[in-house]
Amino acid sequence: MDNNGVKAAAQTYLDACYESDGDKFRAVFHESAHVYGYNEKGGLYDRTKDEFVAFVEGRKTPDYKPSFPREEEILSVDFTDEKTAVVRLKVRVRDMMFSDILCFMCLDGKWAIISKVYTGAPIA
Repeated sequence: MDNNGVKAAAQTYLDACYESDGDKFRAVFHESAHVYGYNEKGGLYDRTKDEFVAFVEGRKTPDYKPSFPREEEILSVDFTDEKTAVVRLKVRVRDMMFSDILCFMCLDGKWAIISKVYTGAPIA
């Protein structure tokens, strides 16, 4: 099992979260990936990778520098076979703490997120 490869891809994702870096998100998400969570009405939030990256980039100013402490933890990496893995992690983005479940597949020798399911809570 390629634990190091999955962890490196997860670290790219964490870096992208902290930096609000659309290019890093594009690099770690598969082209067909979807992001799922709760919308503001408690229903399903479902965005494609491109919609999610556009949302992140839309919040970022050209001179953006993170002003919040970096808080993140990879809670688990579980392999379902040699080419699929599920990573559970926590990551702070601005004033929210997110719990993410990232499903990875190794395609053409590269680990990529094919789906993200998340919940978030405000940091008091």
